[in-house]
Amino acid sequence: MTINRPLLMGILNLTPDSFSDGGKYHAPENALRKVKNLIEAGADIIDLGAESTRPGSQPVSVEEELDRLLPVLRELPKDKFFVSVDSCKMEVQTTAIQNGAHIINDILGGTNELFECAEQHSCGVVCMHTPAPPLNMQQHTDYDDVVEAVLKFFESQHAILQRFDLPRYWVDPGIGFGKTPEQSIELMRNTKRFCGKDWGVLVGASRKSWIGNILNAEVDQRLGGSIAAALQCASQGAEILRVHDVQETKQALDVARLLTI
Repeated sequence: MTINRPLLMGILNLTPDSFSDGGKYHAPENALRKVKNLIEAGADIIDLGAESTRPGSQPVSVEEELDRLLPVLRELPKDKFFVSVDSCKMEVQTTAIQNGAHIINDILGGTNELFECAEQHSCGVVCMHTPAPPLNMQQHTDYDDVVEAVLKFFESQHAILQRFDLPRYWVDPGIGFGKTPEQSIELMRNTKRFCGKDWGVLVGASRKSWIGNILNAEVDQRLGGSIAAALQCASQGAEILRVHDVQETKQALDVARLLTI
């Protein structure tokens, strides 16, 4: 097993209700301290999320999402590290790009309008597979073959994205987004199948409920499972790992790479 060094995307939730750390970084001063800690721990990308996308979560207005996002986004040094904004609203995506975001991370897979705006501003895009919005996505897990369903969705997105000149785009199989724990594991086992020479793969498995449901582990007891998933997906060619525990994940990847040289 060869472990390559993927980029580490550190998660920063600017929300009061995210599943793992909701409310901790709602205040801009706390969020900016967290950014500093994530970068010092080894994050290559900071992913800002101003609307919870946990299963069953209610959407917020454009105004509320921007009120949470912009005080932090505007303060970040865009020349020091990559900044990603996790949003599926076109108004928020456009504003984020205009305020210097390098990547838009869209859980609903992106739109032509997003791709056009990203092309104009040389912005990267992450296209996730999610069968429905977070409010009811867990009611849409009836796949004949989850890997083939996700591959088919990505094939349709690739055909669209060929028309746009983006600096880079990534596909994300959407671990836990309209997936059962068993389906999430099957997707991670097949990470390599989502890779391609013209795009990268992002995997976000950190602290998610698939670990808790299968191993009966609370959110603060999922570090081991999160790191195991990171190593597995990295070994199959994932280019970005979206993680909460940056320092621990980086150390595990570095050691695994040393052991396989």
